[in-house]
Amino acid sequence: MDFKFSSINLWCTKNLVDTQYLLGKIFTLTEKEPGIQAKYYSDPYDKEVDFVFLNTCGFISSARDEAAHTLEKLLEKRKSVYLLGCAVQYYKDINKTENPLFEGKKNVYTISRNDFENISLKKLLQGYNSTDYKDFEFTTSPRVYTNIDHKFEYLKIAEWCDNNCSFCIIPKIRGKQKSLPIETIIQEAKNMITNGIEEIILIAQDTTRYGTDLYGKPALFELLQEIDKLKGNFKFRLLYLYPDILTLDHLKKLTTLKKFLPYFDIPLQHISAPLLKKMWRFYNEEAVYQFLDFIKSNFPNGYMRTNIIIGFPGETDDDQQKLITFLQKDYFDNIALFEYHDEPYAASSKLPNKIDDTTLKQRFIQADDIVDKILTKKDQQRKGKSEIGYIMDIKQKKDKNFVEVRPSIHCPEIDAYDTISLEQITGVENNKTELEIGDKISYIV
Repeated sequence: MDFKFSSINLWCTKNLVDTQYLLGKIFTLTEKEPGIQAKYYSDPYDKEVDFVFLNTCGFISSARDEAAHTLEKLLEKRKSVYLLGCAVQYYKDINKTENPLFEGKKNVYTISRNDFENISLKKLLQGYNSTDYKDFEFTTSPRVYTNIDHKFEYLKIAEWCDNNCSFCIIPKIRGKQKSLPIETIIQEAKNMITNGIEEIILIAQDTTRYGTDLYGKPALFELLQEIDKLKGNFKFRLLYLYPDILTLDHLKKLTTLKKFLPYFDIPLQHISAPLLKKMWRFYNEEAVYQFLDFIKSNFPNGYMRTNIIIGFPGETDDDQQKLITFLQKDYFDNIALFEYHDEPYAASSKLPNKIDDTTLKQRFIQADDIVDKILTKKDQQRKGKSEIGYIMDIKQKKDKNFVEVRPSIHCPEIDAYDTISLEQITGVENNKTELEIGDKISYIV
């Protein structure tokens, strides 16, 4: 009997890691149940697919809407759907009064980590449904590396969050931070390197506070030093450096690491001290400028990215102007702007002095125009310069081949890729004559 299945991972790379462990677990189950053959399909809408595992995101309304929309599309195609992830937790643990995901729907099931420790494919075929939902957190199961062809993969070092930013409900959904032991992370890193992964991307909700729950204090830089000692042809980068406890001493330690990619993902959200206080972000303008200047001075080939919220409750014209002045100082290589919206169950939704829609749109357009000019100028300055990167895709248009390349400093799935002709390639690693996805090349932008 065949267990024909597929998966969809929405939004989050931390969820993606869970999905990869889930896939590994399913293939492991087939070894215990020889009468059932698991067949995976990359296209969840393929007519042969019977079951789809849908890993959801739930920390903002648009993510929950996407989960509901995706589920409806799958049900229209007569798929049986197993739900997991944040949106399931949101409706089971936070908002119990409405449940558009799985309430009253046939062929929709929920499944959790605890279930999967003892589950069987036979139970899944029969439509097993979890009653006591808990989030996935596989650490010992086999894992399917879905990005291996592109030579990168994510390494989750912690899950959940101890911060209580006023605009965020993740701690309510996920709970307190839980870090993996350094030894466990190092073993997984070794597995990645052995499997040919050349770029390891460390992720958590807040990487800066890694290890606080295990060791009584942050242990991120001790972890990085251990990763840096590993042998092999690889580099590593770090996402989501929470600025509250990021210090110059931390940044100085990064300068000593040989395999660290100088990529700084620092979600500042704003620069105005009064707004940061309302966001429950505990750093000030002077500290921000200090560590941004340090990065510029000590990592000349570094890359900085940040997130900014426009229109937070109580934001004044002066706050907006301070933000514009800050953005124009040209620290960042990538800036993600978000319009504020009230998220139910987030503390900020109860704040007074909400920004009206017209003003919010005007402020967003103003900031977006500034950001667009900055990033366009940076992109133009790259033209004609030499880069090293990884081939993400090979395309053909009007009988001519083009290659989509991720510059090595750019983060997968976040930063822009370059589309170049074959004539722009100046070298291929190992002097290969036939290009493949994942090849490392040098090229002229």
